[in-house]
Amino acid sequence: MKRVIFLSLIILLIIGSCIQEKKSPIEGAWKLVYLKNRSMEETFPAQISGEQVKMFLNGHLTWVGQFKLPTDTTILYDYGLGTYTIDGNKFIENVKIHGQKSAIGTKKMIMEIRNDTLIQMYPTDENFNLPEKYHIFKYIRLE
Repeated sequence: MKRVIFLSLIILLIIGSCIQEKKSPIEGAWKLVYLKNRSMEETFPAQISGEQVKMFLNGHLTWVGQFKLPTDTTILYDYGLGTYTIDGNKFIENVKIHGQKSAIGTKKMIMEIRNDTLIQMYPTDENFNLPEKYHIFKYIRLE
């Protein structure tokens, strides 16, 4: 009887240790495949060249990228670090480090994940409503 109980406990421990913690679908690395800035006619990658990768893990985020506008030879570097919270499609990004000091702070966004595609749209108001013109970022999962 003691053997049966002991073996049952061992089996339960083995099964329990094999169960992985469920992670958020946003966690991982994402590559930018489309960008429409609300104040520009050009889009990425049609007229704007470059690349960007954004990563999410346990409430933290970081990204790095570089872009070149068609009318300029200057390379623009985009990078940042911060934290995030997500509730359904409501996404709040708290940027602590950014290449442009004016971009440091909190951004409220609408976020969707469709299969291997992440879509972020902002700015929103306090109730997460989008204005007539807004930024759209589309990423595909790298993993």
